[in-house]
Amino acid sequence: MRTSLWKANILFLTIFFLGCNAIKQKHEIMTTPDVKSILLDLKSRYDLVQTMRTLINFKIEHKGKSDEVRGYMNYAKPDKLNIYIMGPFNEPRVIVSAVGDLLKIYFVNENELIQGQLTDTVMKDIFDIDIRVSDIKSAIFADPFLDGNIDDLNIENYGDEYVIKRPSELKGFTEEISIQTKDITVNRWRIKDADGKITQDISFSKYRAIGGLIRPLKATVNRPLDRTTISLESVSPEINVKIDDDVFSFSVPENAKIYQIVDLKDKT
Repeated sequence: MRTSLWKANILFLTIFFLGCNAIKQKHEIMTTPDVKSILLDLKSRYDLVQTMRTLINFKIEHKGKSDEVRGYMNYAKPDKLNIYIMGPFNEPRVIVSAVGDLLKIYFVNENELIQGQLTDTVMKDIFDIDIRVSDIKSAIFADPFLDGNIDDLNIENYGDEYVIKRPSELKGFTEEISIQTKDITVNRWRIKDADGKITQDISFSKYRAIGGLIRPLKATVNRPLDRTTISLESVSPEINVKIDDDVFSFSVPENAKIYQIVDLKDKT
């Protein structure tokens, strides 16, 4: 099968939402009082979201090429995701289902199914785009601290903004997280290498109260060294609505071409 940019776009969109299922959290927050209050505020918003559905607009730019898709997403904790990607006349182009770490992506016009285990390096393995699941686990909920990396935090107060710095899980890398003091909302999350160059910059904008919870409608991931930018915007999101279990499953025609993710990796 051809691993085109728009197929990479679909896969990244899936990873973006599914990544939050694999978050490793530390249940006890032990740090300074100011930082502890911030972390608890952010985590409480994550804990209060059980389901989500929304229209989505998604764009990826990679090494001078770009593609856009739009679709409808359903998500339920702890591990259920469904995405319908639509064509220009609202016809289904792609159907995605993910339960736990088992992933199915069906391309309707091509009658092709990709299935297998969602791993941390699947974007690199199949499409040679160096975006890792671990990079964006926390991005969907605009909380960089859901990964449990809270042991060595340094906070600076600039009046209307906090800046929290911490060592990254990558050796020699550091992270800077900017948070508005008024509503305790994350505006920017930067990762820098040992030379101080920005390797990843995630920004959050268009914050709104959705179902009583403050959430960003837009997130943008920029990886300048990879020449990759990904943006996602929610339209009319709903939180904690009832979503039936059968929404997260689908069947494909018997004559569909089926590709295993592990086999596609071997061909790259």
